[in-house]
Amino acid sequence: MNAPRKTPQTGQALPLAMFLLVAVAAVVFFMFNSGQLVQEKVRITNTADAVAYSAGVFEARVLNYDAYTNRAIIANEIAIGHAVGLASWAKYAGTAADTIAPYMYLIPYAGPAIASALDGVRDAVDVYTPLLAATVTLHDAALNALAASQQGVHGPGNAVALASRKALMDEVAQKNDPDVKVDALPVADDFAGFTQRYASRDERKRMGKLVHDSRDAFLRSRNWNFGLVVLCFGVELRKRGSTELIDMVDGWKSMDTLSAHHYRIQRFRCRRSENPLGYGTAFSDDSLDDAAYSYAGSRNANPRASYRAEYNVADGFEPPTLEGGAIPAYHELSEKALKQDDPRTTLTIRVSKARAAQAFSGGGGTVQPKGSLDLYQGALARNESAAVAKVEVYFERPDGKNKLFDKEETGSLFNPYWQARLAPVSAGERALAQIRQGLQLP
Repeated sequence: MNAPRKTPQTGQALPLAMFLLVAVAAVVFFMFNSGQLVQEKVRITNTADAVAYSAGVFEARVLNYDAYTNRAIIANEIAIGHAVGLASWAKYAGTAADTIAPYMYLIPYAGPAIASALDGVRDAVDVYTPLLAATVTLHDAALNALAASQQGVHGPGNAVALASRKALMDEVAQKNDPDVKVDALPVADDFAGFTQRYASRDERKRMGKLVHDSRDAFLRSRNWNFGLVVLCFGVELRKRGSTELIDMVDGWKSMDTLSAHHYRIQRFRCRRSENPLGYGTAFSDDSLDDAAYSYAGSRNANPRASYRAEYNVADGFEPPTLEGGAIPAYHELSEKALKQDDPRTTLTIRVSKARAAQAFSGGGGTVQPKGSLDLYQGALARNESAAVAKVEVYFERPDGKNKLFDKEETGSLFNPYWQARLAPVSAGERALAQIRQGLQLP
């Protein structure tokens, strides 16, 4: 008798398989959704870094532009000083030629030729000095244009620079992700007060002192002595002259004199008399108060020649100018920044992206879970994700120390060595950014 056959059981694994499929689907969805969220967060973070760094580079370029234009202003001021100095020297040479030429005819044979050469010097001066006056006009216009360009870059209260920086940040953000938004107000920003415009007469003296100290040997002193005096007998030629930036800011004036000083004994005393030979002056503005200047000792050593110089102005001077060669208003680090050992400016920005614009299930993603899978959507504070980034603009010479003086150089707007770099966001700045999002992490 055959035993009854057992009927095989079927369909028992189906409930288990369905349960596992649901679990696997949930895990896959969770991983996919998490990946989308991470990708969105990375994109927002990279955008924030790009925006902050671009803003820092913009600030560094503004500071470097100020430095380049300040150096150009100084160069144009020195050029004006040289033109005024050369004109004064040329006028002195012309008057000296006029004075000396008649005596040259007393020299046999060579005298007339020397006198003719001196007349040629005088004629050349009449052509030369108006050209120098024209260069003063051009350099004065150039330095005032440079100063105006600085003001155009910054605007009143740095408003133009800040507006341009904001437009740049928005453009960079849109290039990286069209759906992100840069906060209108940065989390932290001290750029507006990092520089200031020095416009008053006293404020402009800082640059004026730098210009005055930058004069070369020709501008500082054109002095020499020649002759022999023994026991109060003899003749000595004294040449005196210099070019000065009047009161460090007002404009340039120059004086050159040459006098023959005769020494003799008269009434048992050593007497000296001055015979002016050459004299001349030039200036960028005829209203300069130069009473306190001796022009490298000219007014003391050659008083009579100095007096005549005031009435023998080089042809073409005073030249037509906008500001008479005066130091113009310029931008430099603010007084507060200049007091710092290592002045630098920082900017912390926040960018955000709305939930609806993000490609995950809780946002604008095409896959929208239903039922129990809806638990994996999560929530965003104030329905947006945000990232914070910070940039630092600092001064650093690429070659280390100043090789001319072998010492460390602090930041200023007279050297174009400003750079930008990303910096860590402080806890306080991060907290300020979180407050904008409802005291919750994005």
